[in-house]
Order: sequence, then structure tokens, then C-alpha cells
Amino acid sequence: MANRHRRRKWATEANKNASNASIAVAVISVVSIIFLIVAVVYAIESGGRIPNFMGALGMVFFLGMIPCVVIGRNQFKLQNFNFISRIIGLVIPIIALIAWGILYFFGLVFA
Repeated sequence: MANRHRRRKWATEANKNASNASIAVAVISVVSIIFLIVAVVYAIESGGRIPNFMGALGMVFFLGMIPCVVIGRNQFKLQNFNFISRIIGLVIPIIALIAWGILYFFGLVFA
């Protein structure tokens, strides 16, 4: 009966910590998007000829986005982290994965 009047301390959204894993995958995804833009601009400038290491690094970034999306999705499900950090950790890797997928699709179709 005495517990009825006790206040509950709920963690508000402003007091929740940011998810470090979500921030990490967002940073990796941003680096991937920057490399994608640089590689596309370089390919346009050089007439479609890019060095082999850039193609290999692009493939590593493309395949690396798959676990980033999975980690971002798992972090998004956790309610004990800040919503903004969780949504950033989910949306940016998905954008990067879609961008790489579109690039490889056009490479397969038009090459």
C-alpha cells in the first residue's frame, strides 16, 4: 500500500545514452558513401578505367555494409538507447547498401 504513492523514475528520451555501435556503423557507412562518390567521379573522369585496388576496396565496402545493416537493425530494436542514435545507425547503412547495390547493378547491366 505504501508503494502506491512512490514516484517512478523513468528514463526519459533526453537522458538516454547514445548507442556506440549505431554511431560506429554510421561512421563506417559515411566513409563508404564518400568512397563511393570518389570512385564514381574518378571513373567518370578516367573514362571508366579505375585501378584494381579501388574496385577491390569498393567490393569490401559493399560487403561490409551487410553486417553494418544487421548491427544497426539489432541496435534499433534496443529501447535503452537514444532514438536518434538508433535511427541514424539504421538509416545510413541502408542508404549506403542501396547505393552500392545500384552501382553494382548498373555495372553488371551496362558493362
